Amino acid sequence: MRNTLVIVAAAAALLAGCASGPDWLTGESDRYRSAQYLLGRGEAASLEEAKDRARADLAKIFEVTVAVDTEDIQTYKTAGRERPAGEYAAQARRRITTRAERIVQGIQIAELWQDPDSGAHYALAVLPRAQAAASLRQEIERLDAVTRDELERARMTGDLLLRIGIASRAYEAQLERQSYQKSLKIVDVTGRGIAPPWELDRLRADLGELLGRVRVAPRVVRDDAGGLDTVAGGALAAAGFLIETGQNPGYLLETALELDDLGLRDGWFWTRGVLEVRLVEVAGSRVRGTQRWAIKVAATDSTAARRRALDEADKILKRDLRATLIGFAAAK
Repeated sequence: MRNTLVIVAAAAALLAGCASGPDWLTGESDRYRSAQYLLGRGEAASLEEAKDRARADLAKIFEVTVAVDTEDIQTYKTAGRERPAGEYAAQARRRITTRAERIVQGIQIAELWQDPDSGAHYALAVLPRAQAAASLRQEIERLDAVTRDELERARMTGDLLLRIGIASRAYEAQLERQSYQKSLKIVDVTGRGIAPPWELDRLRADLGELLGRVRVAPRVVRDDAGGLDTVAGGALAAAGFLIETGQNPGYLLETALELDDLGLRDGWFWTRGVLEVRLVEVAGSRVRGTQRWAIKVAATDSTAARRRALDEADKILKRDLRATLIGFAAAK
């Protein structure tokens, strides 16, 4: 009788342990140790939703680095000035997001369990640290090679504008590399990652020094709003270029704002037009690049609409001029 009671008690304890769920629900998994895997857990009424929540729980590990990387991109664009992030910032954020997505594509659902009492589904998502770390190290090595090649090219060219474009690509590569390094520190159990061969602040300072050596004279070739000369000069200074007021500029920044009044529509006076900038190298009158932006605004009268068009041109140039001119340099 006593032996029977012992067997029944042992069976009851075993069943109770099963009902309480596997070890990975609340703690360390015997099979998927944290030293070898990143883990995510999900709970839901349906199996598929539990899987999705487990993947999302693991992906949260990388969300912090993506957010910080975005702030780093903003810092690069502002460089100590109050300027919007601009087109490069948007491109860089897309690259960072894509990188995070590539990492989480390696996530696998390793374990499933359903609570026999509540019917709730549980899922364990795993990502091998070694697999993720190898991918990150490969990207870091690629970006270091890009930076090394670009810096060597920058030293060999005598074209200042081209040198700026090359130096900008080198800096961008290391800025992107920094995001991979942050993720690698999370994935690598040692938390060290790979130390960068170049200081990011030094590369940024070198780029700023090159920009300051470009002597640019702003020249308005058409202004249908009035005041474009002030707007163009302010945007050029904010972009970090040296404004040349003498007789020997290296480049001319030709700016035009062409507007067309569309008349009264639904109680508003509409104006549309085109803002254009063109960078001309004075020696040889070589055009290094042209960029256009469409503008469409409305106001209570035509005069106010043209003022708004000028305000829109001011916003565009302050946001995009630096990246646009560097883009002209990089394209040559």
